[in-house]
Amino acid sequence: MADQYLVNGFVLSWASIILKVDGDPFTGFKLINYADQREHAYQFGMGRHHGPRGRSAGKYTPQPCKLGGAKSSFANLRAKLASKASDGRSFGNVEFEADVMYVEPGSSELTIHDHLERCLLGSTSAQHTEGVEGLEEEADFSVMRITWNGLTLYDSSQEG
Repeated sequence: MADQYLVNGFVLSWASIILKVDGDPFTGFKLINYADQREHAYQFGMGRHHGPRGRSAGKYTPQPCKLGGAKSSFANLRAKLASKASDGRSFGNVEFEADVMYVEPGSSELTIHDHLERCLLGSTSAQHTEGVEGLEEEADFSVMRITWNGLTLYDSSQEG
């Protein structure tokens, strides 16, 4: 498939992003980073070429994800997660699903949907200084798997 999408002359941009946490949209975030990797190891043997004979199937590792934005959005996110905790307070104990969608209005063809499975907040931070900007926070969270618009970097052939 060739690289071809433009919607009314527009490319995907920040305004195209929709973030949902357990199905609820959040609009106050201005930073979201996520990544995964699959590391392969070479197997060597004898021979004049001294090159690899093969490689392993690989080990899949999702990278720590980052979220940043409005203090009020983080307050809402923490409250949402804490409400699902057994004690009603421990927002760091609750797994959640995150959906990052890239949508340009006017096109049913151009919708990209990345799914972050079994997320868990790992750190939160707030650093405020005097100025005209609104107050913001950041958080790091772990994820078990990332599905990139329905596709996976890991071998998903044995998933149910």
